[in-house]
Amino acid sequence: MSAQEAEKRLILTPASQIKPRRQKGLWAPDGQGIIPLGTGTVCAGKGGEGKTTFMLDIAAQPTRGELPGDLYGIPGPVLILGPEDDWDTIMVPRLIAAGAELNRVYSIAVETVTDTFTQQRELRFPLDVEQLEEAIVETGAKLVIIDPAPALVHGDMNKVQDVRNAYGPTMAVAQRWESSVVLINHFGKGAGSVTNKLSGSHAWRDVTRFYLAFATDEETGERIVTQDKNNYGTGTGSYKFALDSVDVPTEDGPTSVAKVRFLGESDVAVADLINRDHQGEQPDDDRNAAEAFLLDYLRQTDAQEVKAGDALKAGRAAGFTDQQLKDARRRCRAPRIVSVKSTFSAGWVWAIDPEGGNEGGEGGRVHEHATFATFVSAVPPSPAPCPLHGTDHKPAACHTCATVNQPTT
Repeated sequence: MSAQEAEKRLILTPASQIKPRRQKGLWAPDGQGIIPLGTGTVCAGKGGEGKTTFMLDIAAQPTRGELPGDLYGIPGPVLILGPEDDWDTIMVPRLIAAGAELNRVYSIAVETVTDTFTQQRELRFPLDVEQLEEAIVETGAKLVIIDPAPALVHGDMNKVQDVRNAYGPTMAVAQRWESSVVLINHFGKGAGSVTNKLSGSHAWRDVTRFYLAFATDEETGERIVTQDKNNYGTGTGSYKFALDSVDVPTEDGPTSVAKVRFLGESDVAVADLINRDHQGEQPDDDRNAAEAFLLDYLRQTDAQEVKAGDALKAGRAAGFTDQQLKDARRRCRAPRIVSVKSTFSAGWVWAIDPEGGNEGGEGGRVHEHATFATFVSAVPPSPAPCPLHGTDHKPAACHTCATVNQPTT
């Protein structure tokens, strides 16, 4: 037996000796863990979707002790590694706009010394895992943002083993010090599911326990972030936000940067946006029918609001797809159907907006009032006969009929 083999020792630990504990959340809006503590989260989307700006808004809140989660009320530091943007012209102004306590936000670099010169460089993984751990221990940081994470891989971001070697040890550091490490990545080119859109090797998704996907809803202009992977629970919620332009004062004059305006939960997921058929919209008749169904369904309730899941269930029974109903909810303008917190119970509902305009109003669309029988009936109703030209004639297309049937004033 070789010396190397002699050093091996089998360790068996019964589960009864492992104390169970609750998974803690860094960011847990409404009690739902979206970014966990003690492990890694990967964020991805196309360029310009607001990933970095959104994460800077998240980072600003724990510096004030105001981020919903297990650290709420406990102000603490944040570490940010390798941003593509300059700190003085972009990062610091964005942090100011987000309300960060700047003395609790740290940029990290390593200094290398040779016989001839000294220089600073960004951290590389796994080469500089010890330096990252040293920074976490020294500052007590519970949030580390690595942006863009592929640029700091010592190796090939498209190779499974290189990604695992780079960020596997980093996740171990996160677990050891119960910190949250966020890796910001991009979507690759081409079509595919949200799971397969991550740029580079699939190991990016494998080495982390949570995956947040970002996209823009072109119909509403809202930015959507969806929890596409959650290894510690069943939650896969979506949230929406907007980016507002604000001016931040500097010694050289004001500079304009983006600031996040958080809009709460969303009934639209990034997968819906990616899978939305842009090559052919639904026919107008189908689109109007879905809108009319939703309006009639909501009007039959006392509060003119229902849980989104109940509306989708009823819509499926009437022959509509979930996507048709979601699209109809967003398109409806006269009146608007909004996704809001219920005024009568807990949770989010679809409701007729009391200030959303009247039917036929400016920018609206006239909806015919419908009943459930309209949608569940297997035989469409026969058209009413024309009073002047007979059964086969269509009064709506006849100028004479339209004139005769005008109400008198």
